[in-house]
Amino acid sequence: MRRSDFWYGKRTPLWLVPVLIVGVLLLGLWLTGENESGYERPAAAEEKVSIEFWTPFSGGDSSFMNALVAKYNEENQDGVAVRMNNNKLDDYYAKLSTAIVTGEAPDIAIVHVSKYAQYVPAEFVSVVGEKEAEEAGVDWDGYNPNILRKTVVDGKHYGVPLDAHFGVLYYNKKWLEQAGLYEDGIVKMGPGEEGFAVFLKKLRDEVPEDVAPLAVPNIRIDSLWLWWSLYSQIDGGGKLYDETGTRAQLNEQAAKRSLDYVDSLYRQGLIPPDINDATSQFARGRAATLFLGVWSIGLFEQADDLDFGVMPLPQIYDHPASWGDAHTLALPARADADPAKRQAALKFADWLTQHGDVWAQAGHIPAYEAAANSPEFLALPRREDYVNAADDVAYFPDHPKQGRINDELVAELERLWSGSLTVDGLLKRIGPKIDRILEE
Repeated sequence: MRRSDFWYGKRTPLWLVPVLIVGVLLLGLWLTGENESGYERPAAAEEKVSIEFWTPFSGGDSSFMNALVAKYNEENQDGVAVRMNNNKLDDYYAKLSTAIVTGEAPDIAIVHVSKYAQYVPAEFVSVVGEKEAEEAGVDWDGYNPNILRKTVVDGKHYGVPLDAHFGVLYYNKKWLEQAGLYEDGIVKMGPGEEGFAVFLKKLRDEVPEDVAPLAVPNIRIDSLWLWWSLYSQIDGGGKLYDETGTRAQLNEQAAKRSLDYVDSLYRQGLIPPDINDATSQFARGRAATLFLGVWSIGLFEQADDLDFGVMPLPQIYDHPASWGDAHTLALPARADADPAKRQAALKFADWLTQHGDVWAQAGHIPAYEAAANSPEFLALPRREDYVNAADDVAYFPDHPKQGRINDELVAELERLWSGSLTVDGLLKRIGPKIDRILEE
């Protein structure tokens, strides 16, 4: 007797027929996910949506973000799992751009607002629709307006703001006290150009010779951040292009005034030459003050025997301003975008920004205002001393070639600080150099 005859032919045992019928009915009920007892099959309903999250963080930033992602995966009840892929900042955007072009982009990624001028026209990041933002619980009104506006292009949202980070003035309390410049928790500094210069000269005269009054490298982008901050403090400053963005156009009076001032700090030794690692120098107590971003505060809090404070960059000119940027959570463009994954990514972004008080341990100011005003954030040491400076961030212009122009500005400033170029010479050179880049 063949096996097929047994199951399908005339020789099927009569006792087996009802068993088969019941089995088929039970299988059907199981496949539809429920039976008479109300049992729901967990497979499809409880399968997790897995999203990939790319970041460019290192050091303390990476540790805090790893902890947040782990917390989300542990606590999240929406069936979403986040896989974090951390990259080095140096090649992060090259990798992200390549992944977008080749159709291998992550579901969500950190994108600095300074990159939007490139990424939005290239359609590398997608619009966050009103409906999908609402369904994910994203409340645009809950974010700091000065940060949020940088993520909006032509009235459309392209990312969820995470934080603002900007230049601040760190100070070593020991050296300021020794110079008579710190008393009862207050830094004693006069106003304007003269007030800040006198403050630094007092430090130069009263602290050991191997302690920098102000630490700022004369190479790399740090000194550009300092000059841009002061240039932006002057009414009419903070400008590089004409209204069309096709020609260089600085406010030469404001640019010259701020360049002359920063150059004088180098000339007088108030910013010593050849500082390669200002962060390490301050952490070791070999700098009285340091101009650097808020992201270093976590590192300094772990430094042995370093009693330090932090304050916004002093207002030297017409209004407060300091160079800055912002981390945002954007959805890279994908031809095969899955609506379920987009929704999961936006819910994760919303959750992350609402936990900005944890992220702020790395030094950044939360973009979500409830997080920035929360008791948990304000209880962190020193954050309250500079939190309001997030309203005065002086972003670089929104221009797709701003990165290349920054490189040119850094190179020209290095020549100025080294003495091989004058301020007037720099101002004569920089316009044509910017124009050449814009014409390419």
